Amino acid sequence: MRMRRWTWPTLLAASALMIPLRAGAVDFTCWNPGGAGLASAREEYWTPERIAAAIPDGEMLPTLPTDGFQSDREGNLVGDAERAPIGEAPYKYGGQLVYTRGGHDYSASAQFVADANIVIGAAHSLWKGGLAASNIRFYQGYSGGGGTLYRMDRAAVLLRWTEVADNQPSLARSQFDYSVMRTTVASAVGKYELAIDGAHVDDDVTVTGYPARLDGGEYMYRETARITVQAGTAYDARPHPMYGGGASGGAWFVTADNVHKAVSVVSSGAADGVYGPSFTQDTADLIAIVKNGCP
Repeated sequence: MRMRRWTWPTLLAASALMIPLRAGAVDFTCWNPGGAGLASAREEYWTPERIAAAIPDGEMLPTLPTDGFQSDREGNLVGDAERAPIGEAPYKYGGQLVYTRGGHDYSASAQFVADANIVIGAAHSLWKGGLAASNIRFYQGYSGGGGTLYRMDRAAVLLRWTEVADNQPSLARSQFDYSVMRTTVASAVGKYELAIDGAHVDDDVTVTGYPARLDGGEYMYRETARITVQAGTAYDARPHPMYGGGASGGAWFVTADNVHKAVSVVSSGAADGVYGPSFTQDTADLIAIVKNGCP
């Protein structure tokens, strides 16, 4: 496992990714997440039985102020979540992420972003309690089983995340709650574009993921939420009918001129709201680092 600071000259020489880089430095930790079931192993770790038994990963927020949103009789904010058309762009860029952390198997959500070999999910999935995830697999297009399997040979989170990973969920903590992974085979279906500071207060975003409370997490769902707060480099959007675990790491996106741009991922949520990081130049730099193998 590597912890390293990258500076502008190093990035300029190393990166093959056409993303503008900046002066300064990015602190990160990077590791090989293959674990059991590598290509050389006799048997793949993730059998259908293991996938079915994986724990939907998620972080719940306490009930948030409704801020004028209409509530139903049970006190949940009114909002609709529906199955996403997984075969269509941009939903086909996403899928279910499975991994082992601390001796337990988990499932969450992730998607191809910015590069055909880069998958982005939540940092709290891959690093928590001082433990890095292994056995990471991405099933693009997962829908009631199946999907296209992609293996990872690199995974990374910001060093700032490792410093706050065990704090209670909050907007401040959510700023760093994203992970970057490199697949061993390029995406065959496309990718989201990366949007830096891509949404603002009062913007509507589409939030995606595999919420366990809806169809047992077997299908990707989507919801529309409105950003109500932008604090630092984190968002609070309302409502969040996909709450409850499993949607962690799912993309928030906006579409303009038929271009689908990822602006955040699901960090933590409740029925009445969801937090997520606002992608920054550090995100772009970390993508370049992981794309190059974290040398």
